[in-house]
Amino acid sequence: MGKTITDLCNGFETFKVLMTTALENGTIAFDRWSDQMHQLVLETWNSRSIQNIHEGIHLGWEQFIEAWLQTKYSLQQYDFSVVVDALQSKIIYLTGNSFNRSHVYIGFAGLFVGSGVGFLIGINIKPSAITVTHMKAASATSYNGTESITLLEDVVTPKITESNQVMIMVRAAALDPMDILVASGYGSFIRKFLIKHTLHKSMHREFPIVLGRDCSGVVIDLGSEVRRDININDEVWVSLPPWSPCGTLCETIVVPDKYVGHKPRSLTHEQAATLPYSGSLAWLAVFQTANLNPLTAVDKKIIIYCGDTGTGSIIVQLCCYLKADVTVACPSRVCHFMKYLGANTTYETETVSIDQLLSTAPCGYDYVFNTAGELRNSLCKQLCNVCGIVVPIGPHRLPSDSFGLVRGFFYIQWLRLAYMFQGNKCWDHYEFNSTILNELASMANDYVLRPVLDKTFMEHELERAFKHLQSRQTIGKVVMKFSNLNCPTLMPRSSGILF
Repeated sequence: MGKTITDLCNGFETFKVLMTTALENGTIAFDRWSDQMHQLVLETWNSRSIQNIHEGIHLGWEQFIEAWLQTKYSLQQYDFSVVVDALQSKIIYLTGNSFNRSHVYIGFAGLFVGSGVGFLIGINIKPSAITVTHMKAASATSYNGTESITLLEDVVTPKITESNQVMIMVRAAALDPMDILVASGYGSFIRKFLIKHTLHKSMHREFPIVLGRDCSGVVIDLGSEVRRDININDEVWVSLPPWSPCGTLCETIVVPDKYVGHKPRSLTHEQAATLPYSGSLAWLAVFQTANLNPLTAVDKKIIIYCGDTGTGSIIVQLCCYLKADVTVACPSRVCHFMKYLGANTTYETETVSIDQLLSTAPCGYDYVFNTAGELRNSLCKQLCNVCGIVVPIGPHRLPSDSFGLVRGFFYIQWLRLAYMFQGNKCWDHYEFNSTILNELASMANDYVLRPVLDKTFMEHELERAFKHLQSRQTIGKVVMKFSNLNCPTLMPRSSGILF
């Protein structure tokens, strides 16, 4: 203990010497500066009118220098031990305990050491990163169709609230005719139910509705019970059902892992975004509804009506892969392109008649895939043979969208019970899942399935993108990117680009 006190005393003596030296050096520098200032004042203030002021300033300056020298001399002669003794006496007076000089020195040492450590910790602690709470999103603010679709920049960024959810940074997302239907009220009844019963309380708002059914992106966060094959930084793609409360035309999405699959390695994000939703519809129509497989599809007569849609172009490729005899009825501008995809025969829908459509299958077709909507169902039925099947592709009418107050109340009660035991199977015609996405990814990696990308737009071109989608001049899918991704801006590509 005595050695420690001796070291501390030596330290304070050293500190005293350093302070004295600093005062002397500072005095020399100060005197030099004062002389220079004095000369400057003499040269500048040389008029008679300010001579008296000059003399007053000079006198005051000399007095200041004299006072400074006296202060310096007093500090050099001052014994710091007096301060220590006074502090010791004060502590003893206040506490009634016996303190000696060693205690005071130790206290000063602890004060200086603690202050130094605190300073070092303070300058090395970095402020926590600010969490982005808002994002850009293509949204519907009401059920007024395309008039309600706009780009919002203050949509609340979703957070993981369930253990099976995946957070994805969207790199590219596709526009689909279904988005326009959603903005017009499609699936609104079921969506309200899901918003109330499955979303976090902070998100219990019907509007704005984020549009988009599919996307491609990168995983940035995971729930605790997400499938083991999904990891952070994985490149994935997503397909969501039409009634889903959340959409993909935004910067960040949070979705259950059952809707997530690994993106094909052979495709870019823009190319991959064209496949998940349309590809899932096509896969379910061909392999589930039509129940086709490599054995049963060989040489079957199949016609795809209006194959220029994103879903239609994929059905053409799947049926050709199964070695069926494929005919496509589509606009004249797409006929050559459908043959390039593998179709055996094409007809122009602008001029074709039923007799012409039946010319390649006089007895009718075994399967008719209708991507033109319910208005063409009667025509498609006429194209079927006795055992033929019409497979409608596209949005199925949801009776719940037209329910009134009374029917809606009872339907809500049934939904609650059905959802508890069946999940979304109680209202969904097609079940989207990662198994289908993985099958599509495998086919894309083997170059069996090729995405058809019509044009790519940036988010500020949202209005142009939807106008182009409604123009009925598209071939395949329209894709949107977001500018905050630090990726090169891509100009819109010409129609019919095939990858």
